[in-house]
Amino acid sequence: MDTPPPAVLDMAAAPAPSRNGHHSRLPDTEKRNGTHHVPARLPDQELLRRVSWEIGEQKHGEQYAPAACHISLATVAPHQGFVHWRLLPSWVDETARSRGPAWHQCRMIVRLYYVSYIEFDGFNAHHVMDVSIGHLSGHLIFNLPRPGTTQMAEVGFVLRNGEFIAAARSAAVRFPPDSVCGKHSHAALLVDERGRVEEIGNLWEQDKVLEERRKPRLRPVLRIAAFSLCPPGAAQDGAARFVSELASGQQTHGHEVHLFAPATSEFRTSQEINGVVYHPLEVSLDRHPLDAAVDYAHAAEKRLRDLPPFDLLHLHEWMTGLAPWIGTRPTVLSLSSIEAIRRNGSPPTPLSLEIQQAERQLAHAVDCILTPDWLRERAITELGIDSECVHAFPMEARLPNEWSETLDYGQVKREFGIGPLDRVILYVGPLEHAAGVDLLVEALPVLHRRAPNLRLAYVGTGNMHNALLHRAHELGVGHAVRLLGHVEGTGVKRLLRAAEALVLPSRCRIPFDDAVVNMARRAGRPVVTTHSGPGYLVKHEENGLLTYDNPGSMLWALDRVLGDPGHAEEMGRRGRYGDAVILSWAEVARHYLELCAVRFPELRVEEGK
Repeated sequence: MDTPPPAVLDMAAAPAPSRNGHHSRLPDTEKRNGTHHVPARLPDQELLRRVSWEIGEQKHGEQYAPAACHISLATVAPHQGFVHWRLLPSWVDETARSRGPAWHQCRMIVRLYYVSYIEFDGFNAHHVMDVSIGHLSGHLIFNLPRPGTTQMAEVGFVLRNGEFIAAARSAAVRFPPDSVCGKHSHAALLVDERGRVEEIGNLWEQDKVLEERRKPRLRPVLRIAAFSLCPPGAAQDGAARFVSELASGQQTHGHEVHLFAPATSEFRTSQEINGVVYHPLEVSLDRHPLDAAVDYAHAAEKRLRDLPPFDLLHLHEWMTGLAPWIGTRPTVLSLSSIEAIRRNGSPPTPLSLEIQQAERQLAHAVDCILTPDWLRERAITELGIDSECVHAFPMEARLPNEWSETLDYGQVKREFGIGPLDRVILYVGPLEHAAGVDLLVEALPVLHRRAPNLRLAYVGTGNMHNALLHRAHELGVGHAVRLLGHVEGTGVKRLLRAAEALVLPSRCRIPFDDAVVNMARRAGRPVVTTHSGPGYLVKHEENGLLTYDNPGSMLWALDRVLGDPGHAEEMGRRGRYGDAVILSWAEVARHYLELCAVRFPELRVEEGK
């Protein structure tokens, strides 16, 4: 049968549709800026349809002769795939001749390989599935044993001895899961202006994350010189402890720190203590304060000549800063007191006035001044300096105690019958209906599916003890509930520090909830509570989460904590900042370096690096 010649699409002759739907012929030419312009002719839809039909009738695909055997794989649905193959008769004949008698009664198949998360080498597939076929070319739809996998296909023949001869292999194809996304967290991706991608733990923290990224950053390694009146080995209290602990914290953050202090009989040569290099200065402080300060400056200048230059200078108290080179590079001055305070209301003496004048001159020569919070306003007034240069700074961090000392969380959990790697949500209070303790059990099945190692621990007693245990077993989560009964104060503190969060699902105000929230603050743990409970103690998304007294709301809040542990840790840390007695030297050093990054642009990382 003769095949009609393909239709020729005459673009010039095809009528163009007008805006009102009727066909009209556009003018052949139009004058535009002095030149003739020939507009494109839009083909009629009926003409396009007729040409497409004629091309399809010719079946050019069946006339195509491929150069090699091939197979292709595609996705139909999470459980179904589509495969198309074509085997060349010449390849089949040649393979049959090479195999001889072994070729008889062989089977033609498509072999599917489950290759998720591996580099497939032909033998290491997780699972293999064979689909019999009966033609050298064709296609079919097949079913998969599970969704959400990566599959690869080969077409060929299986001999009687089990050997498989592959003719072609497809590319790997990812099949979607048969459900919503398996990621239940609030993670997100941050793409910066240079196209770099980074995973962020919490989508809802985008403003705070971007604000943090915009903060100036110090260079990775700075050479810091600190000048103090307290040699190593001196009584470590007050200002002396601040000097040594701050220097140690700076070194922990990767900076090179040198501390200069008056020499003693035990401190005659340079030595390294906790990563900080201490340098002795030959100076005596048992004399007129101004003369001692000048001698200190000369001794420090002499010692600095033997060392490479420093990026940052820190002067602890005014007596370390009477050198002519002060202010020639970034300089910080820390003052634990000023002369006007030390006089304690007494009339000023000539010496006191001289010291006061020296303090004032030094304050105007440096770039940044640190004082305790109670001293800041008085220092601004007495020294006559710009308030932007004076910063209230925590110079008295707290020694480790039961709230901050090193604690083995795994051991604490084992003591209460909980696995060392389990995640614990803790309730402390009476086991009563008004306290909302049943809401946690109702929310637990869904939470447990998302976090199988989750354990819900109750500290306290009450009339709902047996009802909670019974309901937990009804829901199939009895193994994830721990009713610990009455626990002494030290045990509660240890449990709070080992838990992910404190949850108080109150239906109304419960006695002693305020004290429990305060304990969670000291432990550095976020608080999840309801608007009906001690909600006035919680700033939503700042130091905890506020929700409502129903299982769905508790599910949302606890999923927020468990799905983003980094954010939960940050909320706990912010709660600790609200408690003035909770502070560590590591936090003091970090705060100090952040302040230096703001005050000293010359010490920052260059833009774009």
